[in-house]
Amino acid sequence: MRPLVFFRVWAAVGLGCLPLLALLLVPQLMRSRAGSESLLMIGVLALFALVAVAVILSPVLSAFGAPVDGAWQPRTALRATRRVWRTRRGQAWLALVLFAVIYVAGQIAGYAVGAVVPYVHDNPAAAADPTAPLWIIDYPAYALQAAVIYLFTTLAITAYAARVRSLAVASRPVVRVAADELATRP
Repeated sequence: MRPLVFFRVWAAVGLGCLPLLALLLVPQLMRSRAGSESLLMIGVLALFALVAVAVILSPVLSAFGAPVDGAWQPRTALRATRRVWRTRRGQAWLALVLFAVIYVAGQIAGYAVGAVVPYVHDNPAAAADPTAPLWIIDYPAYALQAAVIYLFTTLAITAYAARVRSLAVASRPVVRVAADELATRP
């Protein structure tokens, strides 16, 4: 796949995954120190749901970003993906493993950014005031970490979608036309 096509697919996936970015940017839903345990559970479940939906719909997003006439259109991408999973199961699983590897690398990169640029600090006012929060969230540092995780997550989804796209385009069914039908065409 050409780099320009890959970046077009990444842009389409990035736009389609904006709800994921919105979720990642809410520290009360993604960090226990910023909110309650129940909010964290809601955030984690929403994160898993959004990532799963993004992976499932990534072929459609890639078809918007880089369509191929007759093989990879937004209305046919899911059908072509099912065909790839039926006919090229091993390659499809490798594409999913590639997604998982990049996704885990993104979580590690996000952790590294959080270690270099901490997003949470002790609240000195909490010692004197029991109603004060124990932690202070440094939102710019938190947003930086969320952006890194978002970029890696969309890269992982894009890698999966691009690989499935390549498999679908390479194995598209050949339409045979009778010789007498070709002779009658203008």
